[in-house]
This record gives sequence, C-alpha cells and structure tokens, in this order.
Amino acid sequence: MKRINRVIISISFCLLFPFTSFCGHVVEFCGEQIPMDNDFVANRLMNVIQKQIPNVNLPELRARARLYFPIVESYLKKAGLPLDLKYVAIVESGFLSNAQSRVGARGFWQIMPTTAQGYGMMIGDPVDERDDINKSTSVACKLLRDNYEYIKKNAKVASWVLTCAAYNFGIGNIAKRVHAQGTDYFSMQLNDETAVYVYKIIAVKQLFEYPELYLSKFGYNVFSSSSKRRGEGSFSGNDDDAVFHSVGLNKDKKRKPTDTTFYVSAHIKPDKKFEEGDFVSIILDEDMKTSKGVVYKGSSIAPLGWVVDDRIVVDLGYGTDVLLYDVDMNRGVSLSSVKVKGKKGIPVLLKVVVPI
Repeated sequence: MKRINRVIISISFCLLFPFTSFCGHVVEFCGEQIPMDNDFVANRLMNVIQKQIPNVNLPELRARARLYFPIVESYLKKAGLPLDLKYVAIVESGFLSNAQSRVGARGFWQIMPTTAQGYGMMIGDPVDERDDINKSTSVACKLLRDNYEYIKKNAKVASWVLTCAAYNFGIGNIAKRVHAQGTDYFSMQLNDETAVYVYKIIAVKQLFEYPELYLSKFGYNVFSSSSKRRGEGSFSGNDDDAVFHSVGLNKDKKRKPTDTTFYVSAHIKPDKKFEEGDFVSIILDEDMKTSKGVVYKGSSIAPLGWVVDDRIVVDLGYGTDVLLYDVDMNRGVSLSSVKVKGKKGIPVLLKVVVPI
C-alpha cells in the first residue's frame, strides 16, 4: 500500500506539472552556453554522454575525482581559470597518473614530451614530473592560459571551448582552422578526435554535476556498478551522429541576467526501507513559485531517488531550475539520513531559478 500511495502521488504531480526532465536545463561550459538549439549539437552531445558511460568505470573514476578535484581546483583558482577545466583531466587520463598515449603524451594531463620540456618539466627515468599531480596540473594551467590568451589576441574571441580544442589539437592547428573557418567550434570541420573532444568534456561535466537529469533517461543508475538496468533508456545509436530520442530539451531556454535564485524550505519523509530507484517523498514547507506555476505549501512531490556517492539525488522535473539540496547546501541528501528510523522529517532546501 505504501508503494501504491507513492506511485499515485508521483503520477498526480506529473499530471499537474507535465514537464520533461530536461526542461529549463541550460548546458554551459566555463560560462559559455552550448548551442543546444542546434539539433546536430544536441544530438551529438547526448550520444557522447551515452558513449562515456561504458568507456570508464564511473564508481572508481568518481573516487579518484573526489581525491584529485580539490588539488586541481586549487591550481585553477590560483591561476584564475574556470573550474570546469578540471574535467579536461578526466577526459585525458581518468585521473590515472601512469596513463600514456601511443604518441608519447603522459600523466594526469597527457602532456607531450616537447610541451613538458618547454614548460621546464623533468621527464624520463627515473623521474617524470608529468606523473605528479601538482607539477602536471601547474603546467596544464599555464598551457591552457597561454592557449586562451593566444586565441583571444589573434582570433579576437574569448573562448574556453576553442582553448580546450587547442589542448587536444595544438594551438597552431586550431589557429589555422579558426583563420579558415571562423571561431565556432561546433560548426568547424576538424579531425574526428578533436571534433568530439570538447563534447566529451561537456558530457563528463553533465554526468558529474547533474546525474539526476540523466538517470531516468538511462533507466538505471549508471553511477553504480551494482545497479541493474530497470528498462530501456531513451538513447539510440552507436555513432556520434546518431539521434537521441525524446530528449525533452527546452531549446529556447536561455539563462538571462534577470533570472533570480531563491530557496524554498521542505522536508523529506524518512524511509528505513529505501532502495535504489524508490520514490522519495518531499513535502513543501512553503509555496514554491516556478517559471511553470506555483506549487503550494503542503504539496507532496515524489520523484525517484538515485544514489550517487552515498547521497540521494532526484529529478524534480524542472531541469536545473529546481534542484534538491540539504541544509548544509550540498546537492541531494545523505542516504543514511533518509534511512534513519523514527525521524519525523529531514529538512531540505529546493533551489529555484525563475525569471524576474
């Protein structure tokens, strides 16, 4: 009966607020909005997201990321670079220090020998500083900054997207393509690897930062090695240009300077029997005004709960316009707190973005 009541609540909410899980979701990288109104770009990104799942063991990768992200972020902050650039290291090496390519690139940031020497790194036996997270990250920051400044000076455009493409293809090669084709990476004719490189970085960012928006599309928790597929996902195709069906992206949605953010208090009913993919009962403690209407105080929302890094994340149906946080401003809510017996309610916050 408990499960039936949850299903009824969830279905009722969906009937009242029939928004796709991607509505309001604006895809950004280093502050640059990705042109998801372009069907080719949207379809390619979604299929790259699909292909990133089997390419890495996400539970292990996320464990390494939790270890190394603070180090990388400290160097990025010191250099005044966007924190999104930390995902470059994941695409390059998966944070494996001994990663080495067939052309000689090595280490966390896959730095080539000539580049490493040009930035004063020691390479070879018995010491190769490309394997050192601190020294390699410091050099990677300098290289990214130099590429960015070169593109800004010579192409008259400030673009971290092109900067990342240059990290893969080389600044000279990208400069030639920019001179011949313009500054829009997403419309440029490039070699196969570079043409999909930035998509991979954005895909990894999406999966790390907004897992709840994608899990319902896959039909199972892609971030858990023990989770079983609950049904067929919405992805289709085996190549980068295949079509992602029923994405539900609100392609006309753009984040504007006039958008405002506020927080709505709510609480979650504890459930000691909660399991992966169960419904999470969220009750609003005050009215919640969204771009799609008002959800009133006392309303119950019952989205599916997914466990990522021992925290429950949920897709509330508004894309990134409404996200769940705990009272300490961490995304989601801890699994242990929801499963505590006898608790009346776990206080949470709903971060809401609406246009003024």
